[in-house]
Amino acid sequence: MNIRQLFGLKSRAKPLKAEPASAAEGPATIEDGSANALRRQLVQVLVRDSLRRHGIPAHWLDCQMLLVSSRSRGEGMYVRLVVKHWDMRLLTYAVAFEKSLRIDITRFEPHAAQWLYGISWQLEVGDSCPYLQLPDRSIWTLPPKHHAESELKQDLERMFAIRDADMLARGAAAPTHPSGAYAKTEPQTLAKLYG
Repeated sequence: MNIRQLFGLKSRAKPLKAEPASAAEGPATIEDGSANALRRQLVQVLVRDSLRRHGIPAHWLDCQMLLVSSRSRGEGMYVRLVVKHWDMRLLTYAVAFEKSLRIDITRFEPHAAQWLYGISWQLEVGDSCPYLQLPDRSIWTLPPKHHAESELKQDLERMFAIRDADMLARGAAAPTHPSGAYAKTEPQTLAKLYG
């Protein structure tokens, strides 16, 4: 035992460590009343407020704090946003959400740059994600617009297949082409409409 341990002082030569401190765990790694405990509470309140303000269901996202001690930067924290529910909209706007959260944190804590080491994302979506396998490698070389058009075409083909199966089940003949289900449209004169 050295003198620092005898008086309960922390060693300065501490290796990098990260310990999660979610709201459910309580302040096991962040002492009550400490600056880190107040920061954790602030960030958790701001995450909940941001979810509410932007209309994102609260159960879609969880906030955890990681306490970190580094020789070069000292003591600080990471915010870990845990995605609990799969929704493409949330992933699409994740960068915007993170940017908004950083702005909120800095507004309430102007010195956040000194202790906020970063924000990370973790996916814990269970079976709610429909994309369980990677697509063909060609998808990464397609322009995003072409990819969206390709997905739209596939969605339409699936919808028509469902419609055709439903029509067959009811005894109606399924059209061979999507436009075959409708009569050709022709313009009508006003006289026919109001006459």
